[in-house]
Amino acid sequence: MKVTRFLCLWASLIFFANTFVQGQNNEKFYYDYSINLNLVNNDQISVSLLIDSLDKEEIIFQFPAIVPGTYKVYDFGRFISQFKAFDQNNNLLPVEQLNVNQWKISSARQLRKITYMVDDTWDTLLPHKVFEPAGTNIEKDKVFVLNNHGFFGYFDGLINTPFKININRSQKYYGSTSLKRDVSNSVQDVFWVENYHRLVDNPIMYAEADTATIQVADTQVSIGLYSPNKKLNAKQVAESLKEVLKAQEHFLKGKLPTDHYAFIIYLTDKPSNSGALGALEHWNSSFYFLPEESAKLLLPIIQEIASHEFFHILTPLSIHSEEIANFDYNQPEMSKHLWLYEGVTEYFAGLALVKEGVISQENYLNSILEKIVTSSHLYNRELAFTELSKKCLGEHSAQYANVYEKGALLAMGLDFILMSHTNGQYDLRDLMLDLSEKYGSTKPFKDDELFDIIGEISGIPEAVEYLEKYVDAPNPLPLTKMFEQVGILYEDEEIIETATFGNIGLSVNDNDEIFIEDITDMDEFGSNIGYQKGDVLLQFNTTDITLENISDIMDDFINHPEKFPKVKITVRRNGKIVKLKARTVIIQNIEENIFEKNPDCTPEQKQLRKVWLGNS
Repeated sequence: MKVTRFLCLWASLIFFANTFVQGQNNEKFYYDYSINLNLVNNDQISVSLLIDSLDKEEIIFQFPAIVPGTYKVYDFGRFISQFKAFDQNNNLLPVEQLNVNQWKISSARQLRKITYMVDDTWDTLLPHKVFEPAGTNIEKDKVFVLNNHGFFGYFDGLINTPFKININRSQKYYGSTSLKRDVSNSVQDVFWVENYHRLVDNPIMYAEADTATIQVADTQVSIGLYSPNKKLNAKQVAESLKEVLKAQEHFLKGKLPTDHYAFIIYLTDKPSNSGALGALEHWNSSFYFLPEESAKLLLPIIQEIASHEFFHILTPLSIHSEEIANFDYNQPEMSKHLWLYEGVTEYFAGLALVKEGVISQENYLNSILEKIVTSSHLYNRELAFTELSKKCLGEHSAQYANVYEKGALLAMGLDFILMSHTNGQYDLRDLMLDLSEKYGSTKPFKDDELFDIIGEISGIPEAVEYLEKYVDAPNPLPLTKMFEQVGILYEDEEIIETATFGNIGLSVNDNDEIFIEDITDMDEFGSNIGYQKGDVLLQFNTTDITLENISDIMDDFINHPEKFPKVKITVRRNGKIVKLKARTVIIQNIEENIFEKNPDCTPEQKQLRKVWLGNS
């Protein structure tokens, strides 16, 4: 009975969906695209667009200059050639190319078809190479990478209308994508996509089927892989990702804001044309361009990158501003909240793994220290993060990568604020889940209102003060004070006082006694106390020196010189007992980035650290 009800409901939904689409098709303009992957000519593919009618005398057809997630202008119109427009009798209509990305079509009311050729970006000789995960690849009889913004354009003013994409293919090809097929048979796929934003956001890779699936909470995760020499397969990737994805499921309390997700992975045995390797995130998928290596070498890399990319289902999938929701592909206005989209994502990627015991606390804290050092040494420390975000395409483009360094640290600082003001009962994870519930994928927030929204949802005014002071202004993060809350000692610079044992060379004789073998580089303390080559060390102050304790004696003396203002060392020299005396020589060293757990932290600090890092 349950199965029958389910089938009836499923049939009703399909009927409703088809009726909705057909209604749109009859009453509203839609794009009707076709490409044939079986017809490749000179590494190019022909694209055809059928048009029912346009109520305009002239219209502009265009390709993106930039797409979300890349933060670089690529001008995808560069890869389009033989652009033609036809009326219903297949007569050519006047076309004027306005710039690299736009064509003006006159007599648009008569327009019934557009055709053009697409050249792929991965092997182009043109300058300004496209990062492969954002580009296109045409390898006849092997693999096709359809980042859809490189194949399908749109009319100015008609970006929010539906797209019908007809793809003819060989029966040996399977299209890995997060798009859902409306029609699929042995040689054809048809996708209906609600608007250009969703089309761009869903890449497709066609290759011989190598797929696997993982269930994470209520989300079905698919893996599609292309490995030219079969060094890796999708099932291996799925097994390696299970631990990471399960950790993220637990971290997000089982509340994943999408019911499906796709990892699309292309492995290459050739050099990268752009000179880069990596991945590009999308709302329901991520595309990877990585070197084809052994499973032992490659799987940890995929795990690390996937941990970051998968968390983008939270932001920007469910939490994003109007600038993201209404992205302008030719003259984009950037959001000022890259600290949210990339910084929080990067912070969560590591935090989820340490909380669930996938990585150790030591490794995680080392990664945090690396971000501190990298951010402070490689990037402008006097640049407000909102300023960086707004102008990351122009004057601050060289600072963009700091979103993964300081951006993550900013997220961590906000996490500490939330935890410390709620005794660990509310944290950044809870805030993001609350924001996701309030907004979701279809409701953007206003860029200028985010800080106040965070204050309203969290009920913590100090969170707003923190964001205004450290995200919206160029003030340096108070790292020492921040880490103190969770029982971590941090100093960007500290003067360390040490002693020296004389900088002498020691060795062991046949009686297991320690003697001075070399005084070539003996320092001030060694000269003051009067070491001579051949001296056998017998006592340090009143402690007998042995093979077993010499390291402890020297370590205690060198690292705690305040305990030993004066030193007596008894030696045997030429068969006679000689007592050497000298004042300790103090050496001051500047040590940078002191970062370690505080062994003397309070119970409250220790408890907050436990809330932060978990029990790993």
